[in-house]
Amino acid sequence: MSIKAFFKGKTSKFFWVNVALMVTLLIAVPVIAFYMLDSFTHHGEKIEVPSVIGKTVREASSMLKDRQLVAVVNDSTYNKYAMPGSVLDQTPRAGYEVKGGRVIYLTIAAHNAPLIKMPDVVSHGSLREAESTLKSLGLRLTPHEIVEGMPLDLVIGVKQRGKEIKAGDLIPRDRPVTIIVGGGEVDSTMVDSGYHDTDADVEIDDNFGL
Repeated sequence: MSIKAFFKGKTSKFFWVNVALMVTLLIAVPVIAFYMLDSFTHHGEKIEVPSVIGKTVREASSMLKDRQLVAVVNDSTYNKYAMPGSVLDQTPRAGYEVKGGRVIYLTIAAHNAPLIKMPDVVSHGSLREAESTLKSLGLRLTPHEIVEGMPLDLVIGVKQRGKEIKAGDLIPRDRPVTIIVGGGEVDSTMVDSGYHDTDADVEIDDNFGL
């Protein structure tokens, strides 16, 4: 059907009003969509990300909200020098320019130190190996607790805050540990014979008195 034949006989006012409305919609919808898309995507808008390092989560959220940014905590890590709950890191970093509504991911300081599983350092017996194993886990060592009468430098056990811990126990990594080692076996022949240093000192003094 030709266009001329389609419009033939359609002279009513109602028909032409509908045609006008259709044409208006065909033009208006794309224009409105274009401007709405520009608004939603914040085209041309640039917001500088502030630094929230060291702030509490509440303070960081408030600062970011004031700049039309969104704070999201996505990770936590332990730092004994940081206030628990404070922001340790942020992504994107401070100074970046982003659009409004951008999510800023925060890493905060955990309240408790992570727990680690105590390795078996007693069965190996070597003090040097025990020290190396414990230090590799990030544990700090206090001066050894020495037990006399046991083989020299034999690892007997491990303590943390005075409590003996066993292999497989979960312990806080931020608390130091103490290795219990042997101080050397006593020579039983010297004890049985009654030999001691004071007798030697007396003999020497007597010689000087001659």
